[in-house]
Amino acid sequence: MIHKRVQRWLAQRVRALTGQVQTLWGASREPLALFRAFLTGVQMRGVLLAITAVIIFGTLGYTLLWGWPLVDALFMTMITVTTVGFGETRALDAGGRLFTMLLIGLSVTVVAYGVSSSVEFIASGAFFREVVAKRQQEMIAQMDQHFIVTGLGRVGQEVARALNSEGIPFIIVEPDPAAVEAGHGLGYSLLHGNATEDAVLEQAGIARARGLICATGDDATNVYIVLTARGLNPDLLIIARASNLGSENKLLRAGADRVISPYTLSGKRMANLALRPFVVDFLDMTGTAGKLEKALEEIVIEEGSLISNRTLGEVNLRQRAGALILGLYRVDGEVLTSPSADTLLEPGTRMIVLGTRDELNVTEALARNFIRLSVENEA
Repeated sequence: MIHKRVQRWLAQRVRALTGQVQTLWGASREPLALFRAFLTGVQMRGVLLAITAVIIFGTLGYTLLWGWPLVDALFMTMITVTTVGFGETRALDAGGRLFTMLLIGLSVTVVAYGVSSSVEFIASGAFFREVVAKRQQEMIAQMDQHFIVTGLGRVGQEVARALNSEGIPFIIVEPDPAAVEAGHGLGYSLLHGNATEDAVLEQAGIARARGLICATGDDATNVYIVLTARGLNPDLLIIARASNLGSENKLLRAGADRVISPYTLSGKRMANLALRPFVVDFLDMTGTAGKLEKALEEIVIEEGSLISNRTLGEVNLRQRAGALILGLYRVDGEVLTSPSADTLLEPGTRMIVLGTRDELNVTEALARNFIRLSVENEA
């Protein structure tokens, strides 16, 4: 048991180190990004502040005590602080030389402090964390129509794995620093913070997000997250996890579109596996990340598309795209299975389609507003 734990710990550390190397290698191609990350560290800000204070102290000293012009005073201070040693700009009396020696002592002290702080900044990993944070901020700012996943527990990890396998952009909001580090090792985009706070969700790009998946293990926290997210983006798709059966209605009232109970879902799946195992296996394999050539997909018919307000017989998707429509979800909530040829494809209807990836792409193109699709392709 201990041997297995050691193996798991080593595997996690190797993944984390690999992710760190990849991030640092990517940042190394942008020297200015590395330089900015280095200078914006807490330790380095202190060093820069100390150097600035010494320069101001020396310049004011030569100006106020010996009446030097500002440019001469600044020049004398700079050559003293940098130990260039060009010589005295103007003649100095004994007091001036003592002041210069004091300035040299301060400069040496600041340089020593700067070197030690720089070594500590890099050796402690703070520099790497700063680089990762900067790159994460840039990636988040570029995200659009992405998903926000709150919590990187067991459920959150499965959600992230599924989204990542399908190439869907997402960001995870996690308050635990250890979980954030583990997520970085897996190559995920993470934001360290509490998802119940408006500022954190805004930083995660909730205004541009496609949806939010609330996967924390605490129902009270999930209710707060749903309330906050719904207030920030009324049109957002919100899927929430409920650990207790009594929390489902509360999450729905808080603004969740769908509520999932892992225990209820697991029980239903186990029962279906016992009663109809091949059906369950088939549905698993026809998922978009499954192993079969055919896949199931959900496609929305947009207003102004080539197939909107036309019947299935007129569209003849089976002939034009090769895809098979298994069912329709109409805007009024009606569900049609095996729809007939005279069924009207109204805008907003969701089609459940089975086909290859190419067939699904053609079907989706036919269901999209062709003007909007042309603009997106040009962009």
